[in-house]
Amino acid sequence: MNLSDINNLPYRDNVCCVVYKGEEFLLLQNKGWPVNWWKFPQGGINTEETIEQAALRELKEETGSDNFKIIGLSKSSNIYDWNDKSVRLAGYRWRGQNQKYLVVEYFGNTYDISLDADEAQSYKWVTLENLWPSIDHEDKNFTNYKNTIEKVLKEFNLITKQ
Repeated sequence: MNLSDINNLPYRDNVCCVVYKGEEFLLLQNKGWPVNWWKFPQGGINTEETIEQAALRELKEETGSDNFKIIGLSKSSNIYDWNDKSVRLAGYRWRGQNQKYLVVEYFGNTYDISLDADEAQSYKWVTLENLWPSIDHEDKNFTNYKNTIEKVLKEFNLITKQ
């Protein structure tokens, strides 16, 4: 498939769950990702699902837990193109994602996460200070990700300074 064909593909509807517990944030490392690449739990929104239903489904699938409470839907969103590998892995169905953001509080124990090995290879809880270097990378799959997360955190008063 050539570039002009890829540019004609639609964007996948996606929900990103900005999960926190106290002063820490939950990040996942997708299967096969470089050791320093992390993102918040996220996934596609099926046509019959609301954003909230998709978020709770993805959180359960990826973390093995249902100890989550949705705090709210952010006004911020991020539309971005994927890198070539991601377009190929998605079977050339989408060119990237139209990502919506939900802020979600975790009520379980931080060590109760049980990852789906088909989706993620690792997880970690990070403070705000350690969040930024984990999610800010020079790759199409991270286009505007850090900036959007910062807006979401400010919107929900989870960040007061940078």
